[in-house]
Amino acid sequence: MASEQTIEKNDKQQTNAMNANANNRTMTIILVILYLVLNSSLNLLNRYTLGHAGFSFPILLTCAHLSFSVIALSPIMLANKAYRDSHAEILQKVKNGVVKIGLFMSLNIAMNNASLVSMPLSLNQVIRASIPVVCAVCAVFVEGRVPSSIETVGLLCVAGGVMFCISGSYQGQMSQSLSANEREKNMVGLVYCITATISNALMMTFSGKIMGGEKLDALRLTYYTAPVTLCALLPVALFLEGDRFVKKYLDFNTASREELLYGDDYVSPFKVLLLVFGGCLNAVSYNFVHFALVGHTSAVTTTVLGNIKVALLILCSRVLFGETKDWTLSMVFGALIALGGFGLYSFARIKVSQETSGRSSLGKK
Repeated sequence: MASEQTIEKNDKQQTNAMNANANNRTMTIILVILYLVLNSSLNLLNRYTLGHAGFSFPILLTCAHLSFSVIALSPIMLANKAYRDSHAEILQKVKNGVVKIGLFMSLNIAMNNASLVSMPLSLNQVIRASIPVVCAVCAVFVEGRVPSSIETVGLLCVAGGVMFCISGSYQGQMSQSLSANEREKNMVGLVYCITATISNALMMTFSGKIMGGEKLDALRLTYYTAPVTLCALLPVALFLEGDRFVKKYLDFNTASREELLYGDDYVSPFKVLLLVFGGCLNAVSYNFVHFALVGHTSAVTTTVLGNIKVALLILCSRVLFGETKDWTLSMVFGALIALGGFGLYSFARIKVSQETSGRSSLGKK
């Protein structure tokens, strides 16, 4: 009788374990799909708003996203007792680091959005795939960490592929009948994207040292740094874009239909407002899902998904915006090499992470 009860108890435990594993897999799949959808839609929506709907105010768009993020996170950060009671103590420790990271973020986000005004999203994503290269170079000098042979090969492929893409883009512009103004605009977008990429990599490299070893979860870090980034960008936005924005959307005495034209389509202020609001909602939702995905799996998972995201965005930008149709052979070749190198580097980092966790487990035993 006792043995039957033991067997029944073991069967129930196995069933519960199987159900828990099934639920865990289902949750992981849902989070991965949401991560890819929200990340891709945010990039596509920003590209459409800035480059196709005529809202050529990248810094103001960034300020709108940041303001909405603070407003959306405030109920959680102020109403939740666990967060609310620890703000003063934590900010006292990390206030200098938060300011520095916020300034890095302001340069990264503003420059990336500015590049989308004139640069195809597909080329933007290929260039930003080189962030691990800059991080690895910085890590050699800052942390003394030399990448492994597999990592080095992957990083060299990424760097070489990105250079192929950039040179192919430049050659393509030379062969097309573009005006000097259009060529200058494209080159400015390229410089903005490269600046954003370097800024992002520096932020990722120095964040550990800047924070002095203090660990902040994604929600807390976003909530603390967003006001700093907003304060840094808002004066710049008002100075560089304020007059043009007022004239285009708020000065009803001088505004005309031509002011709101982009190409052959009329883009109403209401439609632009919906696009900006949709981008704000998308950005906040993406931050929540990103936080949940890292907590449910690991930060390495998002690195692997980066490969899928870049490929997905290149495909979507071609279908939706007609991009990549004028890509030269060297650009296609460069993109493939860069994506392959990114995948190889991700594989090497996962292997290192698994070996490190394995040694930690053995040490505990």
